[in-house]
Amino acid sequence: MDITKLNSFIVLAKKGNFARASELLYISQPALSKRIQSLEEELGVPLFNRIGSRSYLTVEGQNFLRYAQQMVSTYNLAVEDLRQINGLETGTLNFGATNFIGVYIMPSFISRFHKKYPKIHINMIINNSRTILDMLHKNQLEFAAISDYILRDKTSRDQYLSCPFVKDRLKLVVGNAHPLFSRGHCSLKDVENELYISKTKYSSQNQFLEEIFQRHSFDFKNRMVISNQEAVKECVINNIGVSILSTRSVTQEVLHQRLATLSFDEFEIERNIQYTCLKDRHLTPAARIFLDFLRQPMPEPKDSDQSESNIEVV
Repeated sequence: MDITKLNSFIVLAKKGNFARASELLYISQPALSKRIQSLEEELGVPLFNRIGSRSYLTVEGQNFLRYAQQMVSTYNLAVEDLRQINGLETGTLNFGATNFIGVYIMPSFISRFHKKYPKIHINMIINNSRTILDMLHKNQLEFAAISDYILRDKTSRDQYLSCPFVKDRLKLVVGNAHPLFSRGHCSLKDVENELYISKTKYSSQNQFLEEIFQRHSFDFKNRMVISNQEAVKECVINNIGVSILSTRSVTQEVLHQRLATLSFDEFEIERNIQYTCLKDRHLTPAARIFLDFLRQPMPEPKDSDQSESNIEVV
């Protein structure tokens, strides 16, 4: 099957307009129409309904789109592998990470890799875990950096290859006007009436924390939901309420005494950060070497409000 026709189909599916799609593809509208017609004849089904100046995917087109994306991505990945096979003098590395990991953990590893292989272009996609895993299945990403609680069922263990590379601690976070600011630790009883600020119930991190609360028969009586983690942190800084965040994400705020982190007397909250790839997928040389970097020990940053580290390599 012609990759050029598949790519044209994907672009038109996204834009829904022959004029816009042909501009992006640097071809004429009749040439694009000919490609789409040829693909439809090859498949034996209509892929688009043309209504006025708009083009809408048919049911067949909607079903075929995912396969087309995967085929084009697989082809591009194969070309990238061949480009890198004689050394990492050029090439591109595509991987994904969830928001916290992409912002607070991956930059240090990217820095080490970039210093040794400056000609490899790195594309890190930061998004929610569902989107990142979907892109992984479409071969748009080679691997993903996610928390270990995202893939825990047997199907996931059979489908993915995962390896932890960082251990991360989460703690109660309070603003500098909070009575617990200088305590260092507290009990669940101390905070049960506090306004607890969390991400949405669909957030994988929030679901992870809720499971811990349930095991200890605990619940915050007052809650506020904010979908963005940085906004959650800013609300705590402004003494609106308390939250539970990775100590890694509040290092600077703790250092400047805008926030404090507290351990719970009843339990510690830890998670592994892992890289995940599909078991049956071939990785480019750049991806394999980057994963080697993830497995190498990193200097452990000091926790600004206590002697233990925020993060440690496992």
